[in-house]
Amino acid sequence: MRALQKLDAYCAAQAYKGWDLFDGLNSELFQRLPLHKSRLCRLAWIQLFKRSPINLRPVAGVPKGYNAKGLALFASGLVAQGRMDEARILLEQLRQMTCAGYAGISWGYNFPWMARAFYVPEGKPNMVTTVFAANAFLDFAARTEDPVEAARYVDIADQCCEFISQELVVFEDSRNLCFGYIPGEEARVHNASMLGASLLGRVHAIRHNPVYLEKSRKAIAYAVQALNPDYSWFYGELPHHRFVDNFHTGFNLVALKTWMDAAGETLWLNELKKAYGYYLNAFWLADGSPKYYNTSLYPMDVHCSAQGIVTCLKLQEYDERSIPMADKIAGWAIKHMQDKKGYFYYQKHRYFTNKIPYIRWSQAWMFYALSLYEEKAN
Repeated sequence: MRALQKLDAYCAAQAYKGWDLFDGLNSELFQRLPLHKSRLCRLAWIQLFKRSPINLRPVAGVPKGYNAKGLALFASGLVAQGRMDEARILLEQLRQMTCAGYAGISWGYNFPWMARAFYVPEGKPNMVTTVFAANAFLDFAARTEDPVEAARYVDIADQCCEFISQELVVFEDSRNLCFGYIPGEEARVHNASMLGASLLGRVHAIRHNPVYLEKSRKAIAYAVQALNPDYSWFYGELPHHRFVDNFHTGFNLVALKTWMDAAGETLWLNELKKAYGYYLNAFWLADGSPKYYNTSLYPMDVHCSAQGIVTCLKLQEYDERSIPMADKIAGWAIKHMQDKKGYFYYQKHRYFTNKIPYIRWSQAWMFYALSLYEEKAN
């Protein structure tokens, strides 16, 4: 695929290193401001960098960096293409980026970031980055011909499950459980909890750990109960988290499918099919254009396109529209969001396009999605 080749060349030339959507607090300029520790100032600064179509990072002293989640997505994409030697290099780099001071193995972001609910310093681990890193090691282990190497990489994913089980449980009773996003915070975010459950399910399928199976089943039960009557999911349970968006819904669907396959259970198959039907109906125009929210088209975000390709490929058995829709989504993203230099833009708004080449949000995700797309086509 020409589009993937161009993206591949761009990312390799960057050595898989770049700016991130949320890295504004890494600014040398901001660190010199008198109010740089103010919660409101941090939020405003991050939003300025996130929303500006002009890349302020060079003038504000924000360096390009290696992002653990981005490296994991690139590694999984390389594995899907059968480029094992290149994937191994990125995975070994990931092994040097783990967080210290927590149970098991975990990863965080290479920048501090401020959400409305909490502040996360650089290097503090989070669920989402840890899960994608662990999945990259599992993807490699499933395809390598070296059993020793495979066992070593499964061990890493197993220790990620230890981190999740010991550091990220925010609620648990006899029937339900919810995993948190970062250690010490109580916010309940459905995609984070489901991603954790899906990883525990994958590792259980290999290592047969009954604790992982029990906790992951309770987490899935909790998430399925959170479905709205129309089979949509709110992002989370805090008042400002009660929105329904495209790519987080895709995360939920893939996580549920992954867990069911790993656990060998079909208890929630009906809910999965109906939630997937909602996803296809609510978030995509006929030409493959992505809606960001279920109620609005703009901004048209390339992250939605990438996750849309992944979701349609992973759940293709449940709806005959899946492969045609994956074709349309990929075609729209390539036509409207790929620069002639190979990288993908961030967002298309009604009157302008934000063309900043974010390495994780845009390039790593599209690299992973197009790698899966090409693998399915071959």
